[in-house]
Amino acid sequence: MFRTNEVESAVVVGAGTAGLIAAFELQQVGILPRIFERATRVGDQWRARHPQLTLNTHRDLSHLPNLRYPAGTQAFPKRDAVVEHLQEFVAQQSMAIEFGVEVDRISLVNGNYHLSTNKGAVAARNLVIATGRDRKPTIPAWAGLERFRGKVIHAAEFGSLHDYDGKSVLVVGAGNSGFDILNHLAARKTSTLWLSSRHAPALVPKRLFGVTVHRLSPLLERLPTRLADVALAATSYVAFGDLKRFGMGKPAGGGATRLREGTALASDDGAVRAIKAGTIKVMPEVQSFDEDQVHFRDGQACSPDIVIAATGYAADLEGIVGNLDLLDKQGRTLINGSQQLPHLPGLYFIGMRASIIGDIRSAKIQGRAIARSVRSAQQH
Repeated sequence: MFRTNEVESAVVVGAGTAGLIAAFELQQVGILPRIFERATRVGDQWRARHPQLTLNTHRDLSHLPNLRYPAGTQAFPKRDAVVEHLQEFVAQQSMAIEFGVEVDRISLVNGNYHLSTNKGAVAARNLVIATGRDRKPTIPAWAGLERFRGKVIHAAEFGSLHDYDGKSVLVVGAGNSGFDILNHLAARKTSTLWLSSRHAPALVPKRLFGVTVHRLSPLLERLPTRLADVALAATSYVAFGDLKRFGMGKPAGGGATRLREGTALASDDGAVRAIKAGTIKVMPEVQSFDEDQVHFRDGQACSPDIVIAATGYAADLEGIVGNLDLLDKQGRTLINGSQQLPHLPGLYFIGMRASIIGDIRSAKIQGRAIARSVRSAQQH
């Protein structure tokens, strides 16, 4: 159990990529944080995802500080390569992560943050929360869902591609995770493959004219949001043409605008080709379920063996920090990176916003800013 009579200089909650980067940057300015991780080993968040998962961001923009991916790593590293990268980083930096620590509640007492955990209580002057935007998979409460006799899973449970061979599959949601799944299933021998979406996604190709599109993201990041929206829309049109005639509908907003609102870009690596070929049938928004069918807003229906809900995640922070008045109505943090709220000095979040440059590169920028802010506060 933890000792409770000491106040830590800094605690980092979460040892995923963002948490590791935050801890590294704090160490760079002479602050040795305690690092709490609820899993039992580093990289378990990645191990839990399907084995064919890859980063949607280029390896050169997605490596941890002072550690590049080994020569020969593919442009978009696969799940296991990411896990090995995380493990190597922790070993290289000799990070003493405390595994199996679940933080239940955080409160502010006499200017220090008190963490209630399954291993006891801890107090800290500075706290960095790096638990991620995708802590809790969410599935809508569709009418009649409980009556459906087929299989319904969240995209987080996607599993092995072999499980879908010969099956009829409906993917609900055309965002980042939905297109990731479609990219893989488009190359498999499913009996039928449908996509249901309320809106067309902000969609970019992984490569265009032989160029890896994500490598241009630092340039797009410097543009005003409206210009970045135009650039992304133009890239999509050049790559795919007009997808409305294939049933994709109108995007809910520009790609950069939606990123600022928390919606990541979708990345195509074969799914659009299958949509144009009719291999993937695009359907409207789901309305309801019955025992054997899924019904759509326009009156159509289909009978899938498996429904994959690529319907997003929640940060699931209400139980941990819901008492601190820092979440919006959707449960998202009001601050990110080095931003602080006046009533909560020394409390930071990292990795809570989607970014056009990718989560890892963005976390590096945020981590440095957090470390500078913590060091500056200690010097005054």
